[in-house]
Amino acid sequence: MTKSYLLQFFFFTFVSAFVHPGLLVNDADISRIQTKLASKQDPWLSSWNKLISIKYASPSYANNAVPIVYRGDDGVHAANADKLWHDAAAAFNLALRWKVDKDLECAEAASKILIAWGNTLTAFGDSDENYLAAGFQGHQLANAAELLRDYSPFAENGLSIVIEMLNNVFLSKNIFFLNHQAPSEHNHKHFHANWELGNIASAMAIGVLSDNQTAFDYAVDYFKNGSGNGAINNAITNIVSEPGTGKPLGQGQESGRDQGHSALDQQMLGVVAQQAWNQGEDLYSYNNSRLLLGAEYFARYNLGNDVPFEPWTNHIVSWTEISSASRGATRPTWELLYSHYGQIKGLDVPWTKQFLNYSLGTFGGVFEGGGGSYGEGSGHYDGLGWGTLLYRLDQSDVDAIHSSDTTSTAVVVSTSAAPTPSSAIAAVSASVSTFPLPSTPSFASSAIAEPTSVGYTSTIPTSQTHVSKPTTLSTLTRSATAVSISETISTSTSTAPSTTTTASPTEDDDDFCESD
Repeated sequence: MTKSYLLQFFFFTFVSAFVHPGLLVNDADISRIQTKLASKQDPWLSSWNKLISIKYASPSYANNAVPIVYRGDDGVHAANADKLWHDAAAAFNLALRWKVDKDLECAEAASKILIAWGNTLTAFGDSDENYLAAGFQGHQLANAAELLRDYSPFAENGLSIVIEMLNNVFLSKNIFFLNHQAPSEHNHKHFHANWELGNIASAMAIGVLSDNQTAFDYAVDYFKNGSGNGAINNAITNIVSEPGTGKPLGQGQESGRDQGHSALDQQMLGVVAQQAWNQGEDLYSYNNSRLLLGAEYFARYNLGNDVPFEPWTNHIVSWTEISSASRGATRPTWELLYSHYGQIKGLDVPWTKQFLNYSLGTFGGVFEGGGGSYGEGSGHYDGLGWGTLLYRLDQSDVDAIHSSDTTSTAVVVSTSAAPTPSSAIAAVSASVSTFPLPSTPSFASSAIAEPTSVGYTSTIPTSQTHVSKPTTLSTLTRSATAVSISETISTSTSTAPSTTTTASPTEDDDDFCESD
C-alpha cells in the first residue's frame, strides 16, 4: 500500500484544527510559569533567573546568519553549524522571555534572528551530517517562531519569510532523509535513531507552524509506521523483562552503541511526543506506551542496574551486549517525561522518577538546563531544554489538570498494540488557564551556579549532496506498510555491568554514525 503526501509550500491549505502556540510550549505552560514567578516559587524562579542571565537570552544578542550551513568539516568548507545552533537557541530563549515577561526588546531580538536566517539561509552542505542540523535546528527554529507568532511586527513582516525558508531548506531535507532517498540510505536502518528522530521533530514542528496538516500527518505516520530507526518500533527495538519484577522494559536502538546517544534518543522522543500531544495526538501512549518502556530501560541501566539485552544489527554494525560507554549520561528531558507519565498520566514510573532526581544533580541540583546555559559543543544544543521551567508541576497543578478538561489541549489517545497508518487528527481546541499575570512582570533574583560539562568534536564522513529544492509529490511518497516487530518478552540472561561509571552529563560525539 502506498500513501502519497503533497506539501504545498506557497499555497497552503490552512487548517483551523492546529492550536497555537502548540509545539513544545502552549499557553497553559506560559500561564503556569507566570504564576510561579509572580509568587517567587522555586525551582521555577531559579530556572528563570538562569535563563535571563545568559548571553543566549540577551536582547543585545546579534544573529550569525550564513547562506550555507556546514555541520562538520567536509574537507572543503569549514564547519559553521555552531552559528545556527547558537542562534536557534537564542531565538527560542528570547521568544520564551517575550511570552512570559512580555519584554518587547526580547521579542524584537528574537524576530531579528529569525528573519535574518529567513532572508539568508539557502542550503546545507554536502555531508550526511547536515541531516542532523536539518532535524535538530529545524524543530528549534520552528518552536521559536511559534512562540513569537503573536508579536505583531514579526507576524506581519517576518513569519512568512521564516516559513518559506523552513519549507525550502529544512523541510525538504527532512522529507528527503525520511524517504531514504540519500545514497547512503539504501539500507533504511543505516542511520541511528537520533538522526531520524530529529528530522521527524522538524517536519512535525514546521507543519504546525505553517498550518500544514499534510506535513504534520506525515511526521506522525512515520513515527508510527516508518521503516527507519526513528520510528518508535525501531527506536525501541525489543520489549524485555525487568530482572526481579518481570515488568516490561524497552531496549533502545542505540543502547548497544553507547549511553550518550541513547540519552539523546530519550530527549528527541520526548520532543516528538510533546509536540504531537499539544496538537491532540497522543504518541506518548502509542503502542502500549512504548516510549515510556524505553525511558524506564534507559533510566534503570544508567542508574547502575542490570538490564537484559537482545543482540541488534542493521547488517552493517552489530551489538551483542549493552554498552557501558558514557554510562550515566543525561540530557534535559526527564522533567518532561516524568511530568507527563508520572503526574499527568499518573503511571508508575519508578526509574524515570529516580533518573530525574539523578539528572537534576548533574545540572547543579535545582533545575534542568537549556540551550546556552550548561556547556558548549553540538550535544548541548540538540534540544532546547529548560524542562523544569516549562514542565515541572506541583500538586496543585496536577490536581487542576485532573479536575478539568479546560486546562489543557483535548487529546486523542492512541494506545493500540500494533502500528496502523495514521489518519488526520481530530479537530482540537485549547482553553488556556487563567493564571494572573503580574501587572509589572519582574522575576529577577540571585544567579545560579552553572554546572560543568564536556564538549566534543565531530568525525562524520562526507557522502551527500545538499537538498535545497522544494519538496515535490514524488519526494513525499513512501511505503506506509506497517513494520512487523516482535513483542515477545525476552528472557535473555545477558546483563549489563552493575557499576556506574560516570557522575556528570558527559557526552561523546553525537554526530558520529558508526554505520558508515
